[in-house]
Amino acid sequence: MDDTHQSDKNQKMVLKSIAKWLVIFALIAFVCYKNQDLMQEALEEIQITPVWKLVVCLLLGNLYFIAEGCIISEMTNTCDHRLSVWQGITCAYLCTFFRIATLGSGTGVAQLYYYNLHGIRVSTATGMSLAQYTFQKITIGIFGVVSFLLLILSGHSGIRKYAWYMFAGAVVISLICLFLFILTVSKKFSDLIMKLARKLVKPKSRLYPLLDKAQISIDYLQEQGRIVWKDKRLFLTVVGLDFFKFACWYAIPGIFFAGSYSVTIATCLGLTAVCNMVGCVMLAPSGVGTLDFVFALFFACVIPDGDAVAAGLVIYRLFTWIVPFVIGLVPALAVRKKDEK
Repeated sequence: MDDTHQSDKNQKMVLKSIAKWLVIFALIAFVCYKNQDLMQEALEEIQITPVWKLVVCLLLGNLYFIAEGCIISEMTNTCDHRLSVWQGITCAYLCTFFRIATLGSGTGVAQLYYYNLHGIRVSTATGMSLAQYTFQKITIGIFGVVSFLLLILSGHSGIRKYAWYMFAGAVVISLICLFLFILTVSKKFSDLIMKLARKLVKPKSRLYPLLDKAQISIDYLQEQGRIVWKDKRLFLTVVGLDFFKFACWYAIPGIFFAGSYSVTIATCLGLTAVCNMVGCVMLAPSGVGTLDFVFALFFACVIPDGDAVAAGLVIYRLFTWIVPFVIGLVPALAVRKKDEK
């Protein structure tokens, strides 16, 4: 009975993923059709890009996953079965494969499965996964807010044009970060949230059973969160690596535009951080579409050539999405083969 239920659940997840991707492909096809000239010119822009820039972008894109692997290895150091750095990197690529394949919904499942495969208990794995996600969101928020403030202080007239949109994103992400932080460290706060949720959701509602699961997840999060907060070395390592990995990704547009336009790598890095911050608070599967829209909008403020902006977006997606997805296919197939045995 449980196997049948799990099989039905997996089929529904696959169908949902297929439906999402059909919608995404339809939108991409429509946009490409409406902007054929722009896409053609963007591809021509990429073709004349120096090889060294593409190599550096490739390196930066993959340094993210090396840092992520180190984070996983460090966090599993608190349990009985520590993953090596190599296993952490493998897990990072595996998770990004399922994140892109399922547009976000399969990331946690893939991570839990890999942890369980290496002897880490489900409760511990769930707590570590949630704690890692929380620290990641807080890092995106802090990185984006600080970058927004520095960009405004720089006095760039183009950036000031969308200052209010950036400010709105900064406020929302700050509130989200504050909520996640308090939820991680305060048992009283989480109990209050769950109490309010149980009052708002009717006992006969389909959502009511999910509250029990949410309570268990919060307990796991707080348990692992306390471990990280108390261990100063672990905390500083995780936070430092989180900032480093995002800095690698955020620097990619700066490397691509370097030397071609009167814009510094630091400005591009900060602007990409703001784009991700704003894209993070806009509801879309795995940030598809929202980040691209915000990227095109904000970078047009500092890069006068629309073709170059489109090319920069393609390069950013290539090295943060496509290449990691292809690499992630290798551990995904290896895990499936191992599972079949």
